Amino acid sequence: MQCSLQLYNTEPAFCLELPKEVSRFNLVHGYFQTGCFVGLCNLEAPTSPNDHLLYSNRSQINSTLKACEDALHDAETACRLQPYWLKVSSDVVDTKENSTGQHIPFEVVDPSDLDCSLCMRLFYEPVTTPCGHTFCLKCLERCLDHNPKCPLCKEGLSECLAMRKYCKTVLMEELIARYLPEELTERRKIYEEEIAELSNLNKNVPIFVCTMAYPTVPCPLHIFEPCYRLMIRRCMETGTKQFGMCISDPVKGFADYGCILEIRNVEFFADGRSVVDSIGKRRFKVIQHSQRDGYNTADIEYIEDQKVQGQEYAALLVLHDSVYDQAYMWFNSLKQALKSRILSHFGPMPAKDPDPQANPNGPAWCWWVLAVLPLENRAQLPFLAMKSLKDRLNGIRRVLTFMSRTRSR
Repeated sequence: MQCSLQLYNTEPAFCLELPKEVSRFNLVHGYFQTGCFVGLCNLEAPTSPNDHLLYSNRSQINSTLKACEDALHDAETACRLQPYWLKVSSDVVDTKENSTGQHIPFEVVDPSDLDCSLCMRLFYEPVTTPCGHTFCLKCLERCLDHNPKCPLCKEGLSECLAMRKYCKTVLMEELIARYLPEELTERRKIYEEEIAELSNLNKNVPIFVCTMAYPTVPCPLHIFEPCYRLMIRRCMETGTKQFGMCISDPVKGFADYGCILEIRNVEFFADGRSVVDSIGKRRFKVIQHSQRDGYNTADIEYIEDQKVQGQEYAALLVLHDSVYDQAYMWFNSLKQALKSRILSHFGPMPAKDPDPQANPNGPAWCWWVLAVLPLENRAQLPFLAMKSLKDRLNGIRRVLTFMSRTRSR
């Protein structure tokens, strides 16, 4: 009698179907030794009338095969037979104790049988889809960024994507840890090196090419492109929660100056899109433009305002207070509908700073004003690159003066 072997994850949502060529491992005894339960997929085979475990496994198989009525019937039978659990468990233990000499020889395990079909490397954090295919967690997530279907059989995985909860295939992890410990150590080392490289906020910093961003100013983003889905996920996984924002450049791809954004919150939609709530942190200058896995990266250096002292500082305080008052009056002169939209998007205008040089990026209200002024990105970029607060204040004053004259005509 021919039957195929199915092994079940400790999480009920996923099942792992083993390829036929793995049968040489003497699977039945080997997997009983890992503490996992084995079910025979021949639905015609008779089951013990009191063995609730077989009914439970067959119910999961029928569910995978979309045989809902049979799955429900077997599940109800398994529930009625639950008192027999202790008997079944003791029988399994007896079987394990009496199965001496049935261990899987280490030398017959072929590491290629436990390779991910996407990255062609040893499974790391393996997860199994409802259709029975196993991949590395990170590999599956990257595939779902582009298409919500199984990479092998093309079955729809929209429900998995909507839940965003992937259950590790514990059985596969135990097999790899037991039979391929050296390969697993090497695989883990490679993964940790990749995470360390992604965590570096000076080299190969991920760059989102979209709009102008400023320190202390909120920057909400709608993420839908696959490359940026990957970028945001990596920012969260590494724990940095930061990436660079630059405007586009027709020659270099993106501008030479930008702002680091810090992710405050991410809300995911069922189809994989997300809304990212971020806020500006620091300004930077791009040293080298590059790319990684479809999105832009850059080697950067951070820039700060140059401080002044003495008479220059006294003159700076006067200029600072004057431009703040001018900006405050300009904002209050706007129509109420426009003011409401600005307040809902950027929040209220920050208060005047007692010491305008306290923050290396300058006063927060300067960046707020620049964000709400109706200027093109190319006109705003020089303000981001300035290291002189005096020059930035004078520039804002000229723009406000021009805006006031234009409105009075």
